[in-house]
Amino acid sequence: MKKILLFVLASSVTMLTMAQPPMGGGGMRGGMGGPGGPGGGGPQGGGNTISAAIGAGTNASEAKAVLDAKKALDKAIANSQNSGKAAKAATWTALSDAYVKAFDAPAQNLLAGSPMSDVNVFLKGQKATGISNKEGAEGTPYEVVSYDNKDLYFRNGVLDFWVVTKPVAENALDKAFDALEKAYSLDPKAATNKSYAEKANAIHDKYYDDAVNTYLAGNAAEASKLFEKTAAISAGKVLNSFDSLAVYNSALMSAMAGDRARAIEKYKECMAKGFFNDGNVFSNLADLYKAEGDAETAMKTLEDGFTRFPNSQAILVGLINHYLETNTEPDKLFTLLHNAQANDPTNASLFYVEGDAYKKLGDYEKALELYDKSSTVDPSYIYGVLNKGILYYDQAVETQEKASLELDDAKYAKLVDELNGYLEKAIEPFEKAFEMTKDNDIKTAVADYLKNIYYRFRDKADSYKEAYEKYNNFLKGE
Repeated sequence: MKKILLFVLASSVTMLTMAQPPMGGGGMRGGMGGPGGPGGGGPQGGGNTISAAIGAGTNASEAKAVLDAKKALDKAIANSQNSGKAAKAATWTALSDAYVKAFDAPAQNLLAGSPMSDVNVFLKGQKATGISNKEGAEGTPYEVVSYDNKDLYFRNGVLDFWVVTKPVAENALDKAFDALEKAYSLDPKAATNKSYAEKANAIHDKYYDDAVNTYLAGNAAEASKLFEKTAAISAGKVLNSFDSLAVYNSALMSAMAGDRARAIEKYKECMAKGFFNDGNVFSNLADLYKAEGDAETAMKTLEDGFTRFPNSQAILVGLINHYLETNTEPDKLFTLLHNAQANDPTNASLFYVEGDAYKKLGDYEKALELYDKSSTVDPSYIYGVLNKGILYYDQAVETQEKASLELDDAKYAKLVDELNGYLEKAIEPFEKAFEMTKDNDIKTAVADYLKNIYYRFRDKADSYKEAYEKYNNFLKGE
């Protein structure tokens, strides 16, 4: 049950410890400027409509938008290679625009939130080449409709986002920005010309959306690189600014991809620029140091973060978990817990965690009081009830161990009575937890506890024997 107990603690503070998903830009589930949100932008399309996409349309391998973009790009490249025109800023802004057009072309007219029937209209006869099922970020299931140059991700028949698989030009946004910076350098009036910033921001936003879509498709490592490129646009000579959110998301994606060194580097970059995301940079960085085996630096990071953000629940939970794991400085732990409870009095997990701390310190009465408090704060919160039963059961186990060593018959009998009393007390919270939970692992563990208790008392009354059979049959899957 110890593994479940550890999971319980982690689960109870998930909302406090989870790093925030990428935010900002065109929206987490928006396409290139399209509306965000599943189910938005039109009626739900059915599976038959998606299946019908195969074979629909013409056999043309490229849409007109792609062909037009290629022609415009070829012309702009030729002009930039002309010695007479290459000295003019306008030549390079035109080249930048052409690369942006090339980037947009494969997904031109697409709108997130559209049903497949509308998508077929938007794509003007382009033919789908296949349909597959894929799991995206956070386990989200998608039906992916593939075309010659892009994959469209649908949920419940509605277009969620897309990823271009065959661009008109490789690294089009990189080249668009390089051309824009070249134009900026050649234009003596660039500093007062707002169009440069507008173009740079447009490239930035396209990179951001591309990074978000890549993340949603399940490729965190590539998304991290795209967020880094997004930040580089802001840091260029045209905008000359620090894109804190893009750098933060680059760190977040690197951590998700398992590249801790890169994630640490990016979080440090955020800190150097004074961006802490309400303390999440400290807590996320501490988690990375801990994963690297550097507990000392992890702790110092949390303490530094707490000094700056004393109300950050993520930092508080990080500190609390440290003190629980190391069993050091309990007074400091309880001060932190009481601060957390004052800031978030409806968070039942904080009272449960305090109860668990008291249990570890051997103060069982205080632990039971706080487990009850967590249930009072939130009657649907199972872990206070569950761990109340576990505490009684653990006390029974401790008493049984003492009894096994006792040679005096009278004292032995008294210990057995105490043992039975703890087991009797454990029944009510365990029964309640069994009925409350929908988690099969927890339900199974509780049933195992109850089976053992009722087996001990099976000859005491028919009700105990029936209860034993109930939980024994549950565990056997009957």
